Amino acid sequence: MTTVAMNSAISGLSSFQTAINYISDNVANSQTTGFRRIDANFSSFVSTSSQRFFSPGGVTSRPTFVNELQGSIIQNSSPTAIAIAGAGWLPVQDGTSTAGGLTGNSITQFTRRGDFTLDQNSFLVNGAGKFLFARSVPRPTTLVPNPSPNSGPLVAVQINQSQLPALATTIAQYAANLPANAAPNTIYNGGTITVTDANGAARPFSITWYNRTTVGGVLPGVAAGPATGTNPIAASAAATVPQWRAVITAPTSSANGPESLVVDYTFGTTVGVDAGLLTGIGPIQSTNGATLNAATSGLDGRLVVSYSAPSLAPIPVQTVNVEFGTPNPSAPTTASTLSTPGGISQFGGTSISISKVTANGYSAGTYNGTGIDTSGNIYTTYTNGQRLVQYQIALGTFNNPRGLVRQNGEAFLDDPTAGFIGFNASQQGGAGGVNPNSIENSNVDIGAEFTKMIVAQRSYSANARVITTSDEMLQEIVNLKR
Repeated sequence: MTTVAMNSAISGLSSFQTAINYISDNVANSQTTGFRRIDANFSSFVSTSSQRFFSPGGVTSRPTFVNELQGSIIQNSSPTAIAIAGAGWLPVQDGTSTAGGLTGNSITQFTRRGDFTLDQNSFLVNGAGKFLFARSVPRPTTLVPNPSPNSGPLVAVQINQSQLPALATTIAQYAANLPANAAPNTIYNGGTITVTDANGAARPFSITWYNRTTVGGVLPGVAAGPATGTNPIAASAAATVPQWRAVITAPTSSANGPESLVVDYTFGTTVGVDAGLLTGIGPIQSTNGATLNAATSGLDGRLVVSYSAPSLAPIPVQTVNVEFGTPNPSAPTTASTLSTPGGISQFGGTSISISKVTANGYSAGTYNGTGIDTSGNIYTTYTNGQRLVQYQIALGTFNNPRGLVRQNGEAFLDDPTAGFIGFNASQQGGAGGVNPNSIENSNVDIGAEFTKMIVAQRSYSANARVITTSDEMLQEIVNLKR
């Protein structure tokens, strides 16, 4: 039965040769970006077996794809290079790019190779020639200044390098503490809210705060003139409330010069309830209602300003929501609230403290560059200082990454055994995080591979020795005839 031993040894030779082949491939790709190593998995083959009899059949070798093991993440100078820390795979496709689009087989593959650069047609493609797919993000508009990523099918990432049009201001936020201990008849410079008009021009709205002339006295008026506007604003009646008057002055819109809104503000005085917090806005008056006016519901802290910028229409055409109350962070398009910390307030002190003056909108800008951030946002920068998100990376996640089918170029195809979960943004739904300016190296350990090579080589030699011994035993049997 020496042939049984010989056949087992031959299967050993074949299996360890396969193992050495895998090791050779691993070593050859030890510096290949995003490469996943292959291990040899040995298992015995039994031809016949029972409680009284066993006939050995040798050994078989199957590949184990070590896809889930993280490779080392190293820094890269490219602003479009990324690595994934943790679970997740980048969706890519093969194809050929033109200025008009990408042509290919529309088969989605998955890779960890993130050395992406812009090709001649502004598509993001990695070093293996795979094109990145992601969720597109619409360009902002006046109605939707902060659009969300599209939830439909993933699309090829092609960077739009056209000019970024101007975006008119639609909302501004102002927060400050007006000193409760201010001396009567004190005037404070409240800073400037810069509004961008529909042509992209910056329009500074200056704010000046006036308190009452005496305790229980009047709030001063605004005289008509070249620096204020057409219509004079009378002083308020003597009272304890409102306590402060804001004069919001816009740049020149008419032949009469700058125009002003006069807005009165009331603050709470009940200790433990609303003391120091904004409780009311109004009345509202304008020095030129034809080109500058405002309104509020009286129940919230939003001042809805209508403004006609110079050289635009002769009537108010731009609406700006100025938040003096506390903005709603979960619903920024809704009105702000009163009697809640976060807007303007009236607490102790003798000087004004401005904590927030912001406004959306910007002038036109030209393309300046492309980058990717830790949230997986693929953005472009412009000469006007703006950053525009054009795509959001969606990472494919799997229950069993070892079930992915290996393809050329460090890419894999989905397979039922992989257990596809879905596409998720960076650090969401079980996906790992996106590391900008980085690439993930091969997960091959050279030291471990050479150790496995030594073991495989010795095992190969041992199986060859078994074949030699079996041959000598057969020779002894042949010699029995003599």
